[in-house]
Amino acid sequence: MSSPARLTATAVVLVSLGACSMVPDYFKPKVETPAAWDSRQDAVNLWPDAQWWTGFNSAELNRLISEAQANNTDLRVAVARIRQAEAQAKISGADLYPTLGADGSATRTRQGRNTGTTTTTTTTSNSAARNGSTIRNSFSTDLTAGYQVDLFGGSAATADAALTRLESSRYNRETVAITLYADIASTYFQLLSLRDRIRLANETLGAAQGILDLLETQRSNGIITDYEVAQQRSSVATQRATVASLQQTERTTLDALAVLLGRPPQGFVVQGDSLAALTLPPVTAGLPSELLLRRPDLRKAEADLRAANFDIGAARAARFPSLDLTGRIGTQSAQTATLFDPGTMIYSIAAGLTAPIFQGGRLEGGEELSRATKDELVETYRGAILSAFRDTEDALGATVHTGRQYGFASEAFNQANDAYRIVDSRYRAGTVGFLDLLDAQRSVFAANDTMVQAALSRYSANVSLYKALGGGWDGSVTGPATPAN
Repeated sequence: MSSPARLTATAVVLVSLGACSMVPDYFKPKVETPAAWDSRQDAVNLWPDAQWWTGFNSAELNRLISEAQANNTDLRVAVARIRQAEAQAKISGADLYPTLGADGSATRTRQGRNTGTTTTTTTTSNSAARNGSTIRNSFSTDLTAGYQVDLFGGSAATADAALTRLESSRYNRETVAITLYADIASTYFQLLSLRDRIRLANETLGAAQGILDLLETQRSNGIITDYEVAQQRSSVATQRATVASLQQTERTTLDALAVLLGRPPQGFVVQGDSLAALTLPPVTAGLPSELLLRRPDLRKAEADLRAANFDIGAARAARFPSLDLTGRIGTQSAQTATLFDPGTMIYSIAAGLTAPIFQGGRLEGGEELSRATKDELVETYRGAILSAFRDTEDALGATVHTGRQYGFASEAFNQANDAYRIVDSRYRAGTVGFLDLLDAQRSVFAANDTMVQAALSRYSANVSLYKALGGGWDGSVTGPATPAN
């Protein structure tokens, strides 16, 4: 058997050994899954709709979220990271395939007869002898191929890790979207609640100003002293400060909503002015056992863990020998006319085996680093699952308790308002003192504000529940992507 044949046979044998993989077996970490939610014993395997925000019956909210889907910067960043992961997966997978290249050259050599001087230039002319000098031309073409045999699966592990991280980036995009929609809804509801509070605060301010006008009239008639007037003026000033503070909070909330939509705050306007115009949708909650598949952040954490498992295989494979195969076929002739004649063909094949002997602990440290990273991600995954169960349980409980809170707050406001009207009429009739009126006034102020904030808590609890349940996500990562500019 000739040397090239023996070399080829050896390469074939070594290639056949390439099925060996250093990737350890992957096992999903086990986390105890509750059979049911404590806060909702009646929960069945029913999940929110993927467009859950439409349940609030707000055309403006629907429009705001549609605008954010196209313009939000965080979504655009997430899509760009998907494209980065796709490119990295393409780069990492390239090592699994041979490389192929081609080149051609033309050389002209001139050698003097007496001086022995040789001058080489690139040309396409034929050979000739001039002025006692010899001119030689040489033309060649080459097709080269190279392949690194993946003896221990290191290249395959690196490619698989990159593909898994691509999967992770897609899950991350879904997580960003769910968080964005929840933030927009929460901010929008907060804005409407602030406008409710501002309107009620202005009504309260008007009532307080009316009392102040009455007191000033009574003082002019000598019925009361400056003391009662000063107290009411203080109350009016305090209420004016409350209105100003709420208006500032409204401004910052409106600005925050504009940024979520990918717009500058200047000139941004929201038409909605009251939570009362919205509908509070019914609460739905799937079973805990399905939550792990319904939250993209958990799927991302698990994908990161699987990628780390492939990294261990790549790090282990780096500690073992690597085999490089190279081949070359080409032609070489002194004339272009005969460049592709059968007699001008040349070829070569080679194999090189490289093994790391001493690296000062670098390769061993790389494997240890990969294993430690995986251990960290195992605990991160477990912690994410526990946090998901907690978020859902808290949100379910909040939907129950905020409903009760709002009912009690509404009753307290109605009772305080009735008491205030009674005391006000009695004060005007002269049967009760000013302090009784002032106390009743303060009570209705506080009860009014508490009721509005309780209403906001109900809407916020629903949004938190939708977010905790994965926003109605069904596991698909083929949703609309933000276009690149």
